[in-house]
Amino acid sequence: MNIKVTYKHLESTPSLDEITYAKSEKLKKYFEGKLNLSWSFTVEKKAHVAHCHLTGNHMDFFAEATTDSIYSAIDEVVHALEKQVRKNKEQLKNHHYKKVTHAA
Repeated sequence: MNIKVTYKHLESTPSLDEITYAKSEKLKKYFEGKLNLSWSFTVEKKAHVAHCHLTGNHMDFFAEATTDSIYSAIDEVVHALEKQVRKNKEQLKNHHYKKVTHAA
């Protein structure tokens, strides 16, 4: 898993990096193979914004959250991504292919 974290108008702290990497590990269980996560943290008008762009094997997901706390924004983003990934996995799993038979 490749994780890239960027900050805008916000200082990087070891605890914020730790939380980000720990929460990102929760998403790893849904994927096999390469997984790329791009986190972006900003502060806009006293609100903390967390963006996450997740790309994997033929998958591309994005989530964003704006809250008063950067830590709760991370939680909301991870929850939204888990929801998207689970829905996608269920759609792939429940998709039934119809066999086409040709009458001869």
